[in-house]
Amino acid sequence: MAAFFKISKFFLYLAPLAVIIVTPSTLFPFIVGKYVFFKIAVELALLFFVWGWATSKFSIFSPRTDSLPADNFQFSIKQPLAIAVSAFVFIFVLAGFAGINPGASFWSNFERGEGSFLLLHFYVYFLLLLRFMKNENDWRRFFTAVMVSGSLAVFYGVAAGLGISGFAGVSGFCERFAGSLGNPAYLGTFLIFMIFYAAYLLVSGDWRKKNWRGWKAPALIFLIIYFFVFLLFSQTRGALLGLGTGIIAALFYLIAVLPSRKWRWILFGAAAALLVAGAVGVYYRQYIDLAPWCAGGGGNRILDVSFKGETINTRFALWRQSIEMWKERPILGWGPENFAAAFEKYYNPVHTVWFDRAHNIFFDYLVMTGGLGLLSFISIFVVYYWKFFLRNFKSQITNNKQIPNSKSEIQNNIINALLFALPIAYLVQGLVLFDVLPIYINLFLFLAFSVYKFKLQAPNNK
Repeated sequence: MAAFFKISKFFLYLAPLAVIIVTPSTLFPFIVGKYVFFKIAVELALLFFVWGWATSKFSIFSPRTDSLPADNFQFSIKQPLAIAVSAFVFIFVLAGFAGINPGASFWSNFERGEGSFLLLHFYVYFLLLLRFMKNENDWRRFFTAVMVSGSLAVFYGVAAGLGISGFAGVSGFCERFAGSLGNPAYLGTFLIFMIFYAAYLLVSGDWRKKNWRGWKAPALIFLIIYFFVFLLFSQTRGALLGLGTGIIAALFYLIAVLPSRKWRWILFGAAAALLVAGAVGVYYRQYIDLAPWCAGGGGNRILDVSFKGETINTRFALWRQSIEMWKERPILGWGPENFAAAFEKYYNPVHTVWFDRAHNIFFDYLVMTGGLGLLSFISIFVVYYWKFFLRNFKSQITNNKQIPNSKSEIQNNIINALLFALPIAYLVQGLVLFDVLPIYINLFLFLAFSVYKFKLQAPNNK
């Protein structure tokens, strides 16, 4: 029944709110409540979806129509990007059963709560997004809901910093800002996605109206600044490097596609200025303090980018060790959540702390899911950019029939620049971090949104 589908969609909207859940009564207050809430929300969304299908006269798939195949769920899951995501999930789960501890791979542990069981929930979340988010307005509303959760995640950290009762975390603002995620590194990457959603809503709105389908431009600009400022306060170098790389990639994309020589030079100047500003900031970081109100400073960590530091050299040693770990089980790896066992077997005395992740998404998947798992992960982005450029090639043919430099063409180019840049930002920050629930939620969300975008240009979608 339609009512069951509405309830299912309601729980789907609730799922991203998992990022604001903090459970002080548990041993890991910033982790446990999040994955429990997310799993329950997705399970209830799936339950009511299946209930609605079972009690309706219609197929689980949307009725196929020749005019709007992009509205069809069956059409969606057959798209190359959706197939690539499905293949990654399948190999991830298979690697768990083939690993050294299938139980740990599937159920994970109390501290992480990840593993194959949680990944299957992300996959269901991905499929339900494909089923329910059928048009631009659906996605805009969902992005709005996700940005509300992002704003609250940041606000939680502000409340904790102010010492308000009931908010767990560090009081004051002299340490790295972590929000409701509890870890500044997670927050930095999470806010990259929040900036993307706000920028997409800003650019994709109707330029002829002051109120863009429920959003006003100043509110979206404020959110972009809000998310960026707290990304800086998180002092997460990987996230800032990823965001900066993504912005530069977007600028160079626009340089390549815009016909106006004037604008190409302006954008090239902007990219050059951004690179120079970054280099100057790193070189003169000792004179920059993002937390001048704190005794002793310390607000320039985010600019402390060097290949001589202890942190990066520890990472290098860990990545070299990861290659040795992978060589023992090259096909399907040690199994998800079994990195720690491999780390202990190949322990390198250079490490003074214990690691259960490689702090690099590529080495993580290589060790835990083997060569097949890493290839399936990389194939998601290979397929993404294949479809991205194929879609834009078809769009370019259409645009050639329109008025050059029209507002709609410029708007489409900027949207494409955002779509081009976000995966690059994610992959760059992933060189020094690993995927966790707040990142996975947004990664699978973005991939589902990308399937929607790409299928609009599918051969049968006139």
